[in-house]
Amino acid sequence: MSREHVLDVAKRSFAERGYEKTTIRGVARDAGIDPSMVVYLFGSKDELFRQSIQLVIDPNELVLAIREGEGTVGQRFVNAYLSMWEQAGTVDTMLAILQSATTNDDAHRAFRDFMQNYVLAAISEELGGGPEVRTRFALAATSMVGTALLRYALKIDPLVALTREQMVAILAPTVDRYLTADASELGLLS
Repeated sequence: MSREHVLDVAKRSFAERGYEKTTIRGVARDAGIDPSMVVYLFGSKDELFRQSIQLVIDPNELVLAIREGEGTVGQRFVNAYLSMWEQAGTVDTMLAILQSATTNDDAHRAFRDFMQNYVLAAISEELGGGPEVRTRFALAATSMVGTALLRYALKIDPLVALTREQMVAILAPTVDRYLTADASELGLLS
């Protein structure tokens, strides 16, 4: 039994059963360990949920994509984000996470904290840090999340028919604008 095995079992459970129906006992049973070991490793169901999300959305992978590679920061980020969604099992897991986060207060807090304290913080820091950068990234994320929901979850044509390269070419200029445009152009000056 490894920590990674328990996280993988938890990720599957959250994806299949949702937050409310996933229990520490159930994860322990499916992982073949005592429930006290799950509590020892993760402390709480919220933390187990938070860490299992990281198996799907790894901020370190997104930061690495922003830091390295060819093209603009928007091109690199959009490509990495779409690639993340295209990995096997990601769509079902992400939909379960989003459903849990919108229907359960504990899951909502855990997901919001993960997005703010891990994803947003890591990427904002990579882009220079500070409140304005966090706002810029949050704005860019609105385009990314909306696109992912329409393309991968709802499977809306013509988004489904476009290649990832076409999607990157379409989305990257918008993401670049949010991340690099003059603050006054975005209405960020107070």
